[in-house]
This record gives sequence, structure tokens and C-alpha cells, in this order.
Amino acid sequence: MYSLLAGKIIYPLGDFILGSSIMKYYHWLKKTQWWSPEQLQELQNEKLRALVKHAFNNVSYYQRIFQERGLTDKDIQTINDLSKLPILTKSDIRRNFKDMLARDFKRWKPILNSSGGSTGEPLKYYITKDFVSISWAGKFRGFGWAGYNIGDKRIKFGGTSLVPGNDKSLFETIRNKLERNLNVSALSMNKSKYKKFIDTIRKYKPKYLNSYASNLYQFADYCKNNNVNDITFKAIFSTSELLLPRFRMLIENQFKCKVFNEYGAYDGGAQAFECEKHDGFHVSVEKAVMEIVNERGQGVIPLERGRIILTDLHNYVMPFIRYEVGDMGVFANNPCGCGRTLPLLKAIEGRTTDVIKLPNGNIITGVLITSVFAERPVKQFQVVHKAGNTLFLKIVKDENYTEADTNHIAGILKHHAGKDIEIEIEYCNTIPVSENSKYKYIISYKST
Repeated sequence: MYSLLAGKIIYPLGDFILGSSIMKYYHWLKKTQWWSPEQLQELQNEKLRALVKHAFNNVSYYQRIFQERGLTDKDIQTINDLSKLPILTKSDIRRNFKDMLARDFKRWKPILNSSGGSTGEPLKYYITKDFVSISWAGKFRGFGWAGYNIGDKRIKFGGTSLVPGNDKSLFETIRNKLERNLNVSALSMNKSKYKKFIDTIRKYKPKYLNSYASNLYQFADYCKNNNVNDITFKAIFSTSELLLPRFRMLIENQFKCKVFNEYGAYDGGAQAFECEKHDGFHVSVEKAVMEIVNERGQGVIPLERGRIILTDLHNYVMPFIRYEVGDMGVFANNPCGCGRTLPLLKAIEGRTTDVIKLPNGNIITGVLITSVFAERPVKQFQVVHKAGNTLFLKIVKDENYTEADTNHIAGILKHHAGKDIEIEIEYCNTIPVSENSKYKYIISYKST
């Protein structure tokens, strides 16, 4: 009953009071997911032309970029024309912060935000309420593919980076109350805190759980080992980290529901969600343009891995055009069997920073490391390179772990790292997460 009231009365009233447009966008996005590819592309082109015109007329940074390249806004008519413009990096944004703000800055009632800083360098930037509205509408649409209805109880188990900004605004506080979303911190989890979290779930009775992949895996492992079998969900949403196949298997078996994986790059406006087919991530092209390019900045073909480049179509206060978010991805080469026409990401393959450059010239990537550990009975792992010719492996063993697994892991890493690289292994009871509650598989203190 509450979900029905939330969608028909409570949330529309909340939009009216707060000046947001979540429900308007939500109903629209539920229609556009079935549009033809041609309709979606024309929608993107139309939004892109409007954004580029605004940036050309109102943003000093882009005026300079266009002038340097001998371009005007008329030269960017479709998403295929974006290659005429340079890729925007986090360093570019920091160096040109003031010049990236629109001259009509105050008109947009800007909201200061920052990225979670998983690369060690949080990025501050401004967004608008329109940006926030379509972002939440897109999230609700993606959750809906798992059966979620606005107003259904859900619990969010994570760090502050799961909620935009460090401090809860009045807007966020009211919104969380309206949608019955309970936030619980996952920082510094231990047995005592897991017990409290379990008590909270039993009392609150949420239908859905939302958290980082590593948090979900460790929580499922705790429940399994402590015979906590009365907690189930209708679906679970995994976000922000790579969801390894055995993570998914344990989580689904323990909580007796499906895991729906989510990709989001809030600073770049990107969203992509798994649907009920679990065959990739549907990209929300209504709100951002996503390109995947190679090292030369050229677009790649489907099934080819590359760097994700984003153009946010809704952030007019501080436009990000061709922004390199720092993630690697792969486009699918076929449509999804669900019938939705939104483009499909086949996989997210880590961050561009998930790379260790060794003194001998060899490179160890995040894709290689996750592949090495994918089928091993390991609860957690981490590869650390401080300097020199030694790789340090931290491993939390599962109960079925044997010396053969050690030989397998060390052997493959040695093969790719080189004969002159030493592999040192430390067995741990747990591997702590970073300050933003995210779990890092690779730590490289120095790349040579």
C-alpha cells in the first residue's frame, strides 16, 4: 500500500516541495527504455547539441578548447562528432576549475559534490538539482528491473560515498525518509557490528539490500559461518566494485535471491544496470553519452576492451564533455534478450589505475589478477607493489584452500611478472577496506 501511495502521491508531493523532477523523469525513462535505437540516438544528439551550444557560449574552458581547434558549436552535431574534442581528465578539471563553471552559475542553484576518491584523489565538482533528479530516476528504473517499486523498504550498507556528498542535505534526508531507504555505515565492520546490522535488518524488514560487492560477500560469509539463515531479500544490488562470480554465487545462495549488478560514475553522469537476464549492463543513454576508446583515443569495436569516456547531458553548471572517468569497459555485440533497446555493456573490467608497472617493464593489470583468483577458494585477496622486484600478496583463505592453490596463484603471477620478480605471500584473517569503505584489489605505491 505504501509503495502505491509513494508513487502516486508522496513522491510527487516531495518533488513539488523540494523543486526536483524525479517522478517526471522516472515515468519518462520507463518509456524510453523501449524506444528504437534510432530514437535513442536522435535523443542523445539533440541533447548533445544543446549542451555543446551552452558550453560554447557560457563556459570559458570550452570556449578556449573550441578556439584552439578552430571549431564552433555547429561542428558538434552528433555523438560521432565528439572525437573532434579532446578527452577531459581529472587533472584538466583541477587546473581549470573556475574556468569550467558556467557564467550563469548561480542560475542553476549549484550543488557542490565530490567523487569517492577511489584513486586516492577525490574530485570536487558542481551539479544541479536536474542532474540529481534524473540520476535518481535512472536508479529507480534500474532497481525496477529487479522488482523494486518506489517506496519498498531497502537498506543501504556502505560508506559515505554511496550517498552523494559527505553531509546529508535536507533534500537527501527527506528523500530517504520518503523512499524508506535506511543507510547503515560499513566502515570498520567487525563481529559485533555484524550482529547489530543483523538485528537492524530483522527489525526493519527491508525487501532490498544495496552495498559494495566486497561488503556483500563478507556479510554473506559471516551469515553462512554463523548460521544466520532467516535473512532473505527480494533482490540485492551490488555497486562500486567488481562483482566476482564466486562473490555472486555465495551472496545469492546465502540470501536466497538474485544479485543485480550496477555500474555508476556519478561525476560523469553514467549509469548502467543489469536486468533480469543478467547478460550485461543496460546503459542509461538518456542522461549521458558513453564512449569506449583505446589508448590512442579511438573508438573500439564491440567486445574490445577500452577506456570509458563520458559526456554528461544534464550538468549545465559545470559541463563534463568527453570526461575520462578512470574505468575500463567492453561493449556487447548483441542486444539483450529482455527486449530493452538501451545499449549493453558486456563487462566492467576495473579501473585504469588498476595497473602495476614493474621495473623489468612488465605490467600486471587488474583483469589478470581477478582472473588468477577467480576460481580459487579465497575469501579476499590483494596484490601490493611498493617498489623494486617484489610483489606482496595478501590472501584470506577459504576452508578448501590448499598448497596447490598457492602454487597455482604464484605460478601464474610469476609467469606474467617475470623470473626476476619475487612473490611474497601473507595469509591474513581479513584485509581492511580503504577510508571510503571500498576494497582495493591492487595497491601500487610506485610505478616505475
